[in-house]
Amino acid sequence: MLVPASTPVTLDHPARPGGVVVCRLAGEIDIDDRSEVIEAFARATARATTAVVVDCRRLAFCDSTLLNALLRLRRQATAAGLGMALADPGPQLLRLLEMTGAGGLLPVHPTLGSALDALGAGRTA
Repeated sequence: MLVPASTPVTLDHPARPGGVVVCRLAGEIDIDDRSEVIEAFARATARATTAVVVDCRRLAFCDSTLLNALLRLRRQATAAGLGMALADPGPQLLRLLEMTGAGGLLPVHPTLGSALDALGAGRTA
């Protein structure tokens, strides 16, 4: 799926084997991207059958907008009986999670592969 460079979040489509949907974040996410990120996370939750993984490898910057969206995603995933995890968050996002105390609420994995493995989805697709 090709998307404009300005799009801050894309979804793997269809869901990976095992029912996991991966949301790939890119660039900078701030208040201007709020609606797009929240809508993408909602679509991911609707498509997934087991879990949603947020791949942060290409995320350059985020503020509390993303933190709010991630906490909303966690609440939606939990309500739907889905797992949820962050993969490869950079130092800036990790610091934000630590400063706010949200790190204990969001499972963090060093790579996408390790997040998929932890959720039982393997590294295929």
